[in-house]
Amino acid sequence: MTKNTLLNVAITSCKITKMIFILLFVGFTVIFIHLQIDRSFYSSKKINVNPDSAGYFYKMKWKSNTDEDYNKIFILDKLKTGSLYITYLKLLGGLILLFLCIREFQKVMQSVKSIKTFGMNNVRSFRKIGQFLIAYVVLTSYASFRFENGGFKGISLSFTVLFLILFAFIMAEIFKEGMVLKDENELTI
Repeated sequence: MTKNTLLNVAITSCKITKMIFILLFVGFTVIFIHLQIDRSFYSSKKINVNPDSAGYFYKMKWKSNTDEDYNKIFILDKLKTGSLYITYLKLLGGLILLFLCIREFQKVMQSVKSIKTFGMNNVRSFRKIGQFLIAYVVLTSYASFRFENGGFKGISLSFTVLFLILFAFIMAEIFKEGMVLKDENELTI
């Protein structure tokens, strides 16, 4: 199956996606460091939260200490330092977990390409993907930003990611059953 075009495209897509995640990691770090050095540069950069996004369940609690317009309150340079660090760590943690998911998926695609589809390594890879996605949901589900004149707190759950978690664990069980059937078939002469 080394000439299977679809598998080659999937493996190449995984490699490109991992490179994009690495570039995002570096980009977020550069912005984070620059924000520490020159906050005034970000005085016009607003933080927008769209509670009506499709696929998400949001529960937001807005809090404002003044009667200022929301567009003036939620500006990146007014973000408190603690919230900035927590947000940065959440973004990087999410990127790392998604990077690990893509890496495990790439391992599965490479094993399918080398005709080692039903093996314990693929079962472990799908279980790891499920565990990484659970950690991702836990890490990213709660948002709390504190600004100089207000803030917001909210919980957001992506039904898409919850579906992918379920799918990963189901695929692990399917590959486990396939491994058992393959072993039984090899014993039959």
